[in-house]
Amino acid sequence: MKKKYYLLYIMALLFFSCFGSKKNEVKNDQPAPQEKEQVVTNRDDIVEEPSFPENDIVEETPYPENALNWNIITEVYASDEEIEEMKTFLYENDKYIKKYKVEITFISKANFGIPGGDNWIVRLSDSFLPIYVRNGTTIERKYNLYSFNLEEYSNFNIMRDIPGTRIGNSTSSIGDFNGDGIDEIFEYGFYGSGFLITFWGYDLGEDDFVNYCGNIYLSFRLIDKYDGPAPAEFMTYKGMYGFKAYRFISDLGFSPTYHPDPNPKNNKWFFYTWSAEQREYVEVGEVE
Repeated sequence: MKKKYYLLYIMALLFFSCFGSKKNEVKNDQPAPQEKEQVVTNRDDIVEEPSFPENDIVEETPYPENALNWNIITEVYASDEEIEEMKTFLYENDKYIKKYKVEITFISKANFGIPGGDNWIVRLSDSFLPIYVRNGTTIERKYNLYSFNLEEYSNFNIMRDIPGTRIGNSTSSIGDFNGDGIDEIFEYGFYGSGFLITFWGYDLGEDDFVNYCGNIYLSFRLIDKYDGPAPAEFMTYKGMYGFKAYRFISDLGFSPTYHPDPNPKNNKWFFYTWSAEQREYVEVGEVE
């Protein structure tokens, strides 16, 4: 518990103006974002970057053939009618949406394992990322995360080969990344000077979304924002499925990973895999 709150404190110092909030209410004094984008109404309809002229719709990216035997896309389906009804319900009942007149730019039913009703994930005006638990005409729970727009940080599509369902034009994707049958959210987080790879997953004991990379402080760097490659790649390495990340650790004095410059992990690829016992990603070592 202390590690989680310590990490959140560090992330807040790096990016005090916007961060992955996991509170149960959105602050009412937050200004409404002004940009409005196309609404994505199904996990089968993913709006990609406009740089793909032949089609703005892309399919979910599955695990590669040499991955373990699970499907990145969990068995969750919502009809177009159900999605439209949920959008209307939120526009009429969510206080934050009504007050600031924000636009729903992505909406999807998901399986985060949150009890009490259907799980929904929504993106508001291409920034806030609330997750709802709806039971009939009641919102039983609400959790608030944040998201980042790819085009503000990279011309190269670093999300191109990330498995799962991409959330609009963000640097986040939904899917069962660790093979436990429950959805998580992969995120490239651009928190000021600290760029972090995060997997947000629901923890029943905490009744909150926790960072499955919380004990790693998995910072990265963009190798080349014009030509790539992406700073993370899902792969099988030495018989283990996981991902490699191109590390760069900011040598800030208050960082939990502080190391005198130069940090020995900087500008190197390291591999990470899921530990079912520890319920988090663990570092295997430098990719040879």
